[in-house]
Amino acid sequence: MSLSIALILLFLPHFFGISYIILKFAPLCGLWFVLFLLFSLLAAAKLFILPTKKQSGENIRLYAMHGGEIQLSGSFLCSFIQIFLYYTLLARCGIEPKNWVFITDLVLTLVFIWSLAMSGIIRVIITSTWLNVVDRILCIVFLFMPIVNLFVMIYMARTAALEYEYFSYKEQVESERSDDICQTKYPIVMVHGVGFRDLHYFNYWGRIPKALEKHGATVYYGHQEAWGDIVHNAEDIAATIKKVIEETGAEKVNIIAHSKGGLDSRYAISKLGMAKYVASLTTVCTPHRGSPVADFCVKLPPSFFNICEKYVNNMFKRFGDTRPDFRSAAHDLTSAGAEEFNKNCPDAENVYYQSYACVLGGIFSDRILPLPYTYIVLATGKPNDGLVTEDSAKWGTYKGTFKNKHIRGISHGDIIDLKRENFRGFDVTEKFIDMVSDLKNNGF
Repeated sequence: MSLSIALILLFLPHFFGISYIILKFAPLCGLWFVLFLLFSLLAAAKLFILPTKKQSGENIRLYAMHGGEIQLSGSFLCSFIQIFLYYTLLARCGIEPKNWVFITDLVLTLVFIWSLAMSGIIRVIITSTWLNVVDRILCIVFLFMPIVNLFVMIYMARTAALEYEYFSYKEQVESERSDDICQTKYPIVMVHGVGFRDLHYFNYWGRIPKALEKHGATVYYGHQEAWGDIVHNAEDIAATIKKVIEETGAEKVNIIAHSKGGLDSRYAISKLGMAKYVASLTTVCTPHRGSPVADFCVKLPPSFFNICEKYVNNMFKRFGDTRPDFRSAAHDLTSAGAEEFNKNCPDAENVYYQSYACVLGGIFSDRILPLPYTYIVLATGKPNDGLVTEDSAKWGTYKGTFKNKHIRGISHGDIIDLKRENFRGFDVTEKFIDMVSDLKNNGF
């Protein structure tokens, strides 16, 4: 926060008190009052309308949000300044608390601080993309609760500050980076995992494909079924690969596959003759050695498992699956199923295989996967992403484990931008840009 803002927070709340002193005691009081009035109007305009200077290339949303963060922080700073000032006036200067000028000045100071805080709150609620709908509603509700509202304001100011820092850095990186950094020799086929389909209005991969295309990548999707078994899904992927090659005229494709999509892709390469059409296979959080969660699921009581099977199959038929097979898909993901699969599907010699893993930091790291994460830790003691262990995700050239810089970690869903959230110390679109850029640099 600048020195000018700090000085404004010291003097502006006391416009009434200072004006009273000037008009009553100062020589040439009219002139001094006019000067102070002009100063107050300019200071109010700076603080409430233009609290910060717009940076080069900064968009309006970030500029407004940064201003809101400064206003929220300023309201806290102003509160402490005024508490100290009033304590000094009362305890050290002997001013009578019942003095009407003192009371009026105090009331107007409180109104000033409240107005500044509300201006910051409105700016942040309207402009922040890191506050979801629930966050916004809770913030508005808790603002009317004394003491609690202070913590809400701190949370909003901190969120805005982190978001501003994140997007400012991202804009800087974007401005310095080449637009063709992801323009690979071969087009990209992105293959989804189990339980999802490639839908038009809800992209399984979140914001990732647009980020890749923005930087030169040609992106297609696998279009296999949500709950198909490996064999049938591999047939769908093989058909997609042939279609992409026909449309683009490319000799091969690069596959980026998440979760079970990595197994589907491996089968298409090894068993369906796609090796000659695939330059590379990148798997992300694929259970190459099975998942303890799948092991648990197939051991559920047969009656309960049958109910789940019937429900899932019927539901996904409505979503477009022509041959959903919950039972086979679940078995494909078990440790035994993976062991059998690996024996029958050796890697193709002319295809480059690489893999990535993710790990969560603890049971409270992800709202969706706390129970499966805990089960895997208790059953195996291994780090995992909520569904797949780090060891199981390793295949071919192991490129590393995705984490953020803090204890939260990255989940099985985070790595495909499932919730469209941003995490401090981790940018999922940047990770995929780096991933595809690396493919390009390796000649793929």
